[in-house]
Amino acid sequence: MKKLVLFTAVYLGLGLSLQDLKAAKLEGESSSTGKRGANNPSVSANCTPPSNRTDLDINNTRALIQTGGDMWWDLVGQPRYEIPKGSGSNSMFAGSLWLGGQDVSGQLKVAAQRFRSQGNDFWTGPLSTVDAEITPATCVEWDKHFMTYRDEVARFRAWFLCNSDPECDASEEFPNYQIPRSILEWPAHGRNFAPYNEDYYLAPFFDFDGDGNYDPNNGDYPRYDLDGNTDCQQRIVDIYGDQNLWWIFNDKGNIHTESNGDAIGMEIRAQAFAFATNDEVNNMTFYNYELVNRSSFQLTNTYFGFWVDVDLGNPQDDFVGCDVQKGFGYGYNGDEVDEDLGGAKGYGSNPPAIGVDFFQGPFQDNDQKDNCLCENDYFGAIADDGVPYKGLGVGYGDSIVDNERLGMRAFLYHNNNNSPTGDPRTATEYYNFLRSFWRDNTKM
Repeated sequence: MKKLVLFTAVYLGLGLSLQDLKAAKLEGESSSTGKRGANNPSVSANCTPPSNRTDLDINNTRALIQTGGDMWWDLVGQPRYEIPKGSGSNSMFAGSLWLGGQDVSGQLKVAAQRFRSQGNDFWTGPLSTVDAEITPATCVEWDKHFMTYRDEVARFRAWFLCNSDPECDASEEFPNYQIPRSILEWPAHGRNFAPYNEDYYLAPFFDFDGDGNYDPNNGDYPRYDLDGNTDCQQRIVDIYGDQNLWWIFNDKGNIHTESNGDAIGMEIRAQAFAFATNDEVNNMTFYNYELVNRSSFQLTNTYFGFWVDVDLGNPQDDFVGCDVQKGFGYGYNGDEVDEDLGGAKGYGSNPPAIGVDFFQGPFQDNDQKDNCLCENDYFGAIADDGVPYKGLGVGYGDSIVDNERLGMRAFLYHNNNNSPTGDPRTATEYYNFLRSFWRDNTKM
């Protein structure tokens, strides 16, 4: 029986960041099928499902990234997380963000994606800062990735600085140089006027002249930390990786037909990125999510998670587990040989494992304390050697106030069936999984 994996954290994980603009806040606590139920969701627009996709492929992995909040499959039924690149073997089938919470009246709000053949909870584009709405035309306009390369941006900066250096001859150092379209068309600003009312600041950029406006002709460029000066303890969003896909999606574009939950009004600014290296990082891909709650209500009792469907070559002999101390979940083969099956190319003898790690989660709620991962602390867990489980987060017990970032706080799976441990059908069941309850409200 195929098992689907969900890596969850209070707030968000998998190398994610949280924006403080009306951000979702937690009060009091820091086989490819699916089924649907009913939760009387409301509709805000009539956007069509996103359809664009791009390969993230600069290193030893080729990962297909969709614009609609999911990834690693072709929306038809084939996995597209190929590693090693060019081998024809895939280790993942699908992955997506899940989030849920309650408004001030206790009304449940859920946005979650699994297999889009069953429905959609996410659409592309930024929401209005006035009423958290979006039009179908705007959804279509933003149904795309904005791809950049670090070396391309670094070369642009070097060219620009050369032009202002009397001792540098740009025509000699950079013959026939033209600013790449990826830099010229970088979506730094939204249309902050009616009827769009989008946030003026969208994709992060380095403001060379400090005027608050993005203009490559004045030296501005996508915000790669080219000099390694970013302090990770600060709440600053950079552009990461040697290859980066940036895009924006939301949960207000139409009815939630996947989770059947009421919309939150969440604007999600996403990055998928990878590094080309000579070590293990060459086999990895990374994801960053910046969340902005555009609704008029504060979201409480809020949980975020990342759902993963592991298909390690042959999808019928995989198992899952987690390493609490390291803070990651993993999928592995059930025997020593991973055979081909039904068109899926197995990994053969000595098959590998695949892991999902929360490298740097969102910041814990500010409480003017330097929290610790202590034995008596709510989030604390002590290993046999007496060392706190660092996989639960970073920044704890380091004498710095309010720099704590959450790690993996729960790991669970659900089966591909209709049992109490099976596929979620309703918004309540999705929310149950995020809170570590089975479909029938039994605590895991």
